[in-house]
Amino acid sequence: MRPTHHEGTVRFQTWCVGRTLLNGIAAFPALICAIFHFPLFTNNIMLNLTHKLFTTPLINLLGAALLLTTTAGLAEEQLGGKPFSDPTKQLTMPAPWTKQPIQHADWAKDADIAIIIDQQFYPLISPGVEQYAKQTKLNIVVQEGTCGTANKGLSDKVIDIGGFCCPPSEADRFPGIQFHTLGIEAIPILVNAKNPITNLTLEQVRQIFRGKLFRWSEVEITPGTPGPKRVIQAVGRLHCKQRPGHWRLLLDNEDLFSPRILNVATIKDMINQVANNVDAIGLEELLMLKKYDPQGQAKAISINGVDPHDVAKIATGAYPVYNTLSVTSWETEATKKSQVEGLIQHLVSYMDTLDPMYGVVSVSKLRAAGWKFQDNELIGEPQP
Repeated sequence: MRPTHHEGTVRFQTWCVGRTLLNGIAAFPALICAIFHFPLFTNNIMLNLTHKLFTTPLINLLGAALLLTTTAGLAEEQLGGKPFSDPTKQLTMPAPWTKQPIQHADWAKDADIAIIIDQQFYPLISPGVEQYAKQTKLNIVVQEGTCGTANKGLSDKVIDIGGFCCPPSEADRFPGIQFHTLGIEAIPILVNAKNPITNLTLEQVRQIFRGKLFRWSEVEITPGTPGPKRVIQAVGRLHCKQRPGHWRLLLDNEDLFSPRILNVATIKDMINQVANNVDAIGLEELLMLKKYDPQGQAKAISINGVDPHDVAKIATGAYPVYNTLSVTSWETEATKKSQVEGLIQHLVSYMDTLDPMYGVVSVSKLRAAGWKFQDNELIGEPQP
C-alpha cells in the first residue's frame, strides 16, 4: 500500500454423594444373601464381585459425566477472551536497540513524522492527521498497513507512531513505547440485507459461530416467529490472533469456532460473502461495511438489543464486541518528539467529532462512562 502524506469443590461433593448411592446399590445383593441364609463367604464374594462389576464402573461413569458437565459449564463462562492485556508486561530488548534512534525508511525519508496505521483504523484517523499537518506545516507521511506492520515498524525503529485496531499484546510493548487510546469501535454482526433477523443475543451469536445453532429457524425474528428454514453460513476473518479484544471477545480462539466456518483473508472478502449470500453471517466494522458495500446488500444487526450505531449504549459497555483503537509514542530522550505529542493530542480531540454512524466512542466519553485507564491507555471496562 502506498504511503500518503499526511473458571472442584462442588464436583468433589457431588462425587461423594454419587459414591454413597452406588455403594448402597452394590450392597443390595449382600442383603439378599442374608435374607436367604447363604453362607457368609458367598455373601462376601458376591459383594466383592458386585463392587468390581457394578460399583467401580458406575462410579467412573458418573464421575466422567460430572466432569464433562462441569467442564462444559466452565467453557460456557470462558468462551469470550480478555478485552485487554497487562500493561506491566513488556518486551525486553538488547541494550544496543534501546540506544538506537528512530531512522525513517525510504518511504518516509524526508518526513517530520512517519506513521504506519492499521487498515481498519486508517480511514478514521487519516483526515485528522491531515488536519494537523496543514495546521503545523509538518511533512507527515502515513502508510496504511496492519497491526503486524505497525509492530514491525516500531521494532525496526523506522516510525514515530504505530496505529493499532486491537489492544496491544505483550509483543507490542517495546521499551520506551507508550500507548494512547483514541477510542473503541463497535464490531457489528453482519447478515444479508434480505435476512429478516434484526437482533441476536450474544449467546446466540456464539452458538452460531461454534456451529451449535445450525439453521436460521433456530432463532426468532420476533417472539414466536422463527427465522427461515435455511442453513447458516458463518464467515470469519480471524486476524491478530495473539492480541486481546476484537473478535476474541466473541470466541477467544480459533479452536472454538465451527470447522464449517468459512475463513476469509480480507475485509473486502468478508463483506462480499455476507452481501452475496442470503444465509451468511459475519462481523466487520461499520466503516468497512460502508466502504465495500455501498449498495447496502449487507446489514448490521443488534446484539442483546443494542444497535452498533448507538454510541451512548456502547459507551456504557453494553455492546460486547469492539475494537480498541490506539496509537503509540516514543518516550525516551533519544526518540521523543514534541510534534508527535501535539499530533496525538489533536487526534484525541478529533475523535470527538466523528459521525456516530461509525459506532466509535471517543476517549472523553469512555472516561466519563467509567472505563479504566492507566495514563493514556485503556485497560479495563466499566463496572456494571
